[in-house]
Amino acid sequence: MLILLPPSEGKTQPTSGPSLDLQSLSFPQFSDTRRQLINELIAVSQRDDALKILKVGNRLEHEVRRQSALWDLPCARASEIYTGVLFHALDFASATADDMTRADNHILIFSGLFGLTRPSDLIPAYRLAMGSALPDAGNTKTLWKQALKNTEFAGQELVIDARSGAYRVWDPPREAEHVLINAVRIKNGERKVVSHNAKHYRGLLAGALIRSATVVDDAEELAEFAHTLVDDGVITGVELDPPGKTRTLTLVENLDRG
Repeated sequence: MLILLPPSEGKTQPTSGPSLDLQSLSFPQFSDTRRQLINELIAVSQRDDALKILKVGNRLEHEVRRQSALWDLPCARASEIYTGVLFHALDFASATADDMTRADNHILIFSGLFGLTRPSDLIPAYRLAMGSALPDAGNTKTLWKQALKNTEFAGQELVIDARSGAYRVWDPPREAEHVLINAVRIKNGERKVVSHNAKHYRGLLAGALIRSATVVDDAEELAEFAHTLVDDGVITGVELDPPGKTRTLTLVENLDRG
């Protein structure tokens, strides 16, 4: 199985650690693209209109200016850098060494700056969302779609896709079974997709998978595994779309129950 995750806007800034070494990252074939983006991000971060280009508010100006020295910033594992809702729920902090080995074997984290990394890759905190338009490199989503085109990271294994739409810059091979993870909340009889909750439940499912010795091979096995979250009282139901090229597994939180 292969679990695809987005990054998070929230990031920890390491106070110590090695500086960035592109050749040490997973998938070094993308080093040239990464270097191009890093060098331009450094230049953009020094501009008067940096916040506008990167589409961030004034409260993040310090983080943007900090990127002017991005090559020299301390790095930590990607699993420690990303601290948003999904990663908080996934809870890498409590993972064992065996859990982290499984995470590296089964998880890919997509990002606007690095394209994709594994959880143990050493990266700095940064601000560059997928879809940002840089003056020279252009739209990062377009750039990474082109860079990742025809690149296969999976064979016939199950691809569990917990990415948000902006980070779906790579499509699994046709022979792979592809399952999108969604979440809905039911309240007062009304069914809604709540993005915050979707990230939370995607993180819970990914965390449960890396802490389990189980490697699910198809969508039905994944749905069966997801029922452990029902048993734990985390969600109230699991729904799986009928067979097709791409299926959706929906984690349900029904507030009308009980």
